[in-house]
Amino acid sequence: MSRIIRVLAPATILFLAACGGSPDADAAAAPAESAAMAEPMRSVMVSSPADGSTVDGPAVTVDLMAHGFTVVPAGDSTPNSGHLHLFLDRDLSPAGQPIPKEPGFIVHMGDGASTYTFENVTPGEHRLIAVVGDALHVPVQPWLVDTVHFTVR
Repeated sequence: MSRIIRVLAPATILFLAACGGSPDADAAAAPAESAAMAEPMRSVMVSSPADGSTVDGPAVTVDLMAHGFTVVPAGDSTPNSGHLHLFLDRDLSPAGQPIPKEPGFIVHMGDGASTYTFENVTPGEHRLIAVVGDALHVPVQPWLVDTVHFTVR
């Protein structure tokens, strides 16, 4: 009998340890998990044109969707907000630096809009990047960005 106890006692201890320990540890973890689940997942998404799509040009309308933050006009520093910028066939500006303007290629949607139409987009393949900037046109951290590739015919 003592041999069985010597074998089962360590196995029972290992089993209990593998199951997560005491009920108090689970109760302590629950509020942290609930808080993380309560925070909205922040993102920006290019809903049109769709990635890989072919669109008629030369005007290309871009529609954006924001999740977990409020789209506001440039200069508005409301917490958990930002305004949208578009990069057509251009690379993103460096982190921590204000987003530049380049007519027809880098657009500041500073009026709080979520739709923009590029005029005179040439036929062929294009890359579009949407990024959220703060009140001073600096990309928010962590970056909120989406990229699509599309073709204009």
